[in-house]
Amino acid sequence: MLNHWQGRPVSEWAEIWGIPSLEIYRRVSSTNDRLINLTETEPASFSVVIADEQTAGRGRAGSKWYSPDGAGLLMSVLLPALSASQPFAPLIVGIAVARAIEVLADGFSTQIKWPNDVFLEGGKVAGILCESAGEWIVTGIGVNIRTPVAGFPPEFTGRTSSLEETCQLTLAPSYVAEALISELHKVKPVFDDPMYLDQLPSGLYEELLSRDALFGSEVTTEQEGGGVARGIDERGALILEREDSSRVRVVSGSVTLIEP
Repeated sequence: MLNHWQGRPVSEWAEIWGIPSLEIYRRVSSTNDRLINLTETEPASFSVVIADEQTAGRGRAGSKWYSPDGAGLLMSVLLPALSASQPFAPLIVGIAVARAIEVLADGFSTQIKWPNDVFLEGGKVAGILCESAGEWIVTGIGVNIRTPVAGFPPEFTGRTSSLEETCQLTLAPSYVAEALISELHKVKPVFDDPMYLDQLPSGLYEELLSRDALFGSEVTTEQEGGGVARGIDERGALILEREDSSRVRVVSGSVTLIEP
């Protein structure tokens, strides 16, 4: 574990960002795994773990998150779990990530691809992984700051991009972390309020709809097969319209966009 990072003591970063606990590593298997371990020791809400490199980073359903040294921000945040809020937790966090990226990349627009990716000008620049840990939601966020020297592996090419590639921005990880944590502070009350057990707050829901990257597109879903994406409902489910015009809710699994 590092005592200094990006030119400052780690304790100073924690104070600047207004967080109760911060651990930063040069290299770790997974920031989510480290934070999950910390939940066994009475952790504070909004504790954060950051790493420069992950050796076993992962996405949803065990997929790999490519996270080499120096290419991105790798961060996990501990949020309280209201039992029914976790299904749309990635969407709430996704809104915070999308806002932060627009602050960093002024003039560019972001979209959210259900259920856990953030797109910038059509390329995936961030992913979110929310995992249960007792009374907590361990929220992993990976942001592609720059394209790796060797490029992304073949399985990540295509729609995968970075802030540097899309916006010609060279950003320090600490700058990206500060923007993310600032926006996460703004949505954190949703995770504390039982009022939002069953549905997203109206303001966040409207913003989510405005950022929906899949609306009107032909997709294939792991849970319900193929169809056309017709939006997201207030409980965070993707609405899929089938060929017979019937509609079903997709509440879990992966979604693949069918390119025209």
